[in-house]
Amino acid sequence: MNNNNLIVRCPRCGAKNRIPNNRTAGNAVCGKCKTKLDLAAIFPNRPLHTTDSSFYDEVIRFNGPVFVDFTAPW
Repeated sequence: MNNNNLIVRCPRCGAKNRIPNNRTAGNAVCGKCKTKLDLAAIFPNRPLHTTDSSFYDEVIRFNGPVFVDFTAPW
């Protein structure tokens, strides 16, 4: 895989879909179940709160730059 693609997991069937970076403005659909893929959700315009259990999937496995701000309640 090259860096010119995004891997987007389908929210319905869980299949991984390879989307070229130059086609992220289009109407992408899952190759398996044909569900529309919301590519705007890949780069949300708000902070994304993660937990210990979701950190790996949301941050480590993300195929792109990530800005992380760690906070603690104490």
